[in-house]
Amino acid sequence: MIITTARKIALASLAFRLLAGARALFGLSLEIRAARGGVNWALDLREGIDFSIYLLGGFELATLALYRRLISPGNYVVDVGANIGSHALPLALLVGSRGKVLAFEPTRFAVEKLRANAALNPDLQSHIEVYQLMLTGSATDEVPPAIYSSWPLIAAENLHAHHRGRLMSTEGAGAVTLDGFLTDRKVTHVDFVKIDVDGNEPAVLRGALKTIERHKPKILMEIAPCLYDDAPEQFQWMLSIFGDLGYSLTDANTTRELPMQFDALARLIPSGASRNGLFSAK
Repeated sequence: MIITTARKIALASLAFRLLAGARALFGLSLEIRAARGGVNWALDLREGIDFSIYLLGGFELATLALYRRLISPGNYVVDVGANIGSHALPLALLVGSRGKVLAFEPTRFAVEKLRANAALNPDLQSHIEVYQLMLTGSATDEVPPAIYSSWPLIAAENLHAHHRGRLMSTEGAGAVTLDGFLTDRKVTHVDFVKIDVDGNEPAVLRGALKTIERHKPKILMEIAPCLYDDAPEQFQWMLSIFGDLGYSLTDANTTRELPMQFDALARLIPSGASRNGLFSAK
């Protein structure tokens, strides 16, 4: 059964209230440092991603398990929408000293937390590079003033109707295409790309077509058809491009093959929910 993001947040909020009440009894802070999954973290338990790392040992455990099956030492990985590093830092563990993780996060809120978490792991710092950049279809695209990167577990206003995220400032961020960025740095191979950008996937793809065609990396992407209710043709365009490039789509958790048509995916994934899809070159 697929649970909507709003339902996940509601369940996490209930667990948070219980934990926060217990910590308050003992005078314990909700901002802590903790070691989870071989990574040191600075966590704010009022935030959904942080709370998941603290309580479960990681964010999206099934996806972290997938990484352990797919990522090898020496791999070159791109994390688009890295947020606080919930995937980028575990990926840095897997690529090792011969590999690299490029982590892109445009919001000041999340990128500062990502950098702080990276600093707590000096053994990983040579494996990960953090950039406050938004990947777009063109380097001339404007960066919006705010992007969703906070999922609060406390009462908050103006949250997204579907994924319950909160807009955070992109002050200081620039816009780049993945193709241009990797060309400028003379990157010779890309093995894996993770994309989680809440509806901006087509723009990322438009700026990454040469990279995908050249390197044929595996691509993990959050599939949330409800975010495209007003522009289903954009999502279908993206699926068609993957098909033209020789990719197939499977459920990242179950390995079940998924259709490459928007309408069929929308029937499989309830409104307000998402699932991680793995695009693989045939």
